[in-house]
Amino acid sequence: MVHSYEIPPLLDEIMTWEKEIKQQVPYLETPTGYYLQFDPNENGGYQSSPADAIMFAGTGMGGIHFSFLTDFGSVTDLSVAPIICVDPMDFGNCARVVANNISDFFALHFSDHEGLLLNNFESEEDYLDYLRDREGKEESSEYFDRKKWDLQKNEVRDLAMRRFGFQPILDGYSYMKEVRHARWKELIVSTSDGLGIASQGTAVNSLKKQTPHPWHMKEIPYREVEQLNAYIESAEQAGLFGFIRDCQVQGVDDYEVIRAIYDRLVSLGFPLEAKRLANCMDI
Repeated sequence: MVHSYEIPPLLDEIMTWEKEIKQQVPYLETPTGYYLQFDPNENGGYQSSPADAIMFAGTGMGGIHFSFLTDFGSVTDLSVAPIICVDPMDFGNCARVVANNISDFFALHFSDHEGLLLNNFESEEDYLDYLRDREGKEESSEYFDRKKWDLQKNEVRDLAMRRFGFQPILDGYSYMKEVRHARWKELIVSTSDGLGIASQGTAVNSLKKQTPHPWHMKEIPYREVEQLNAYIESAEQAGLFGFIRDCQVQGVDDYEVIRAIYDRLVSLGFPLEAKRLANCMDI
């Protein structure tokens, strides 16, 4: 059950490419606009950063970051792992799927859908309003040369499209809507963060719904430590994984509870997930 993860070739190539072209676009803080990295032990460091996620891009804004979702070790090739956005400040909606894979993520980004990747829009009209509002606000000032920024950003986009063969995604909103619908169809346990537990994320190889934890869609009684620990020790994997997601969303940080989850994950063969959970829940 223990997995090792390698950096996806595309991410590795883009990180190398950024270093090659950085001097061509000095007005951009980073060529892609993200702080790219790869460390299988790193999930973002916030309580809302899923334990089965591997962070690969930071934004430098409010802790927002992007990660590969491994679905508790079921996805071992990160080139095909779903991509999630984690926004620690968007309480109640901290984690959401934004792309099917790393290639689609960068295709969306270089198709000028950064706002769609960073924000959650309730409707297409809200997204269109955001785009119209953005156009009206993004002007030059004595500290910011909008024209120079646009020129260098467009240069990076064109270089990336040619170098990596990205196909423009014109209707980003519809793409993301389809991605989330497809994800929802795969779930065998729903969770309050919307990510859920996908069928391939458990030992059960089927699309049959599984029994969620006893506090599903309710507030977890974090003071009832004995009751919670008893569940952790005996829970089926699907329910346990859902419980872990909901603990992170609700900020359940009792040391004994998180330690019990840590120990159970290790016993089930998920040491990386246990380590990431311990890091972001401060145990």
